[in-house]
Amino acid sequence: MADNTLNRRRWIGRLTFLLLGLFIIFSHLIPLETVPPSLGSSSLVPLEQRGATPNADFQVEEFFDPVRWIAPNFLILLAVTWVTRRPSFAPVWVIAILFLLADLLFQRPPGLWTALVLILTEILRGRSRSMRTLPFWLEWVTVAVGILAISIVYRFTLSMVLIPQGPLGLTILQLGLTLITYPAVVFVSYILFGVSRPAPGEVDALGHRI
Repeated sequence: MADNTLNRRRWIGRLTFLLLGLFIIFSHLIPLETVPPSLGSSSLVPLEQRGATPNADFQVEEFFDPVRWIAPNFLILLAVTWVTRRPSFAPVWVIAILFLLADLLFQRPPGLWTALVLILTEILRGRSRSMRTLPFWLEWVTVAVGILAISIVYRFTLSMVLIPQGPLGLTILQLGLTLITYPAVVFVSYILFGVSRPAPGEVDALGHRI
């Protein structure tokens, strides 16, 4: 009975992780025109208009203020948070499915970002037990260094093969927002889904170390 309860909790955690990841992915597919300007769309204020008078027969051409704000990368925050705190809830195959799907839907080079994220999450998974005794700020620094490292490798790789990329300023802005949002994702994961670091030496219902 205890074994069944443990397995059920593990699979509920995995299903929750998968559904949260899918929600994050598909929320990014919402057209930007449907959100207010303050949430990342253009200002919708024409910067320039060219053409004749408003009564002209041809359409007036307008230019809009470009996007100056971008959301944090919540998908990678979800992955590193759950891998660090409850590795059994975020198995490698679920992470691979989510990030490969994101690569395809976001029209990124398929597999490159996925491979980098898998490397990072597996390193964190291997260190998850030793990180339980670390103060939170050290955990935060460890995760931040990992995300920064794979982001640099990703952008450098794309540059080497001459693949077009987004503006460097927006990339740096998103990276900074991602790193400072980590504590918020940890807090929400704990409050809503009970994802927390097991205490040192904590065991499950069968006496196995978690």
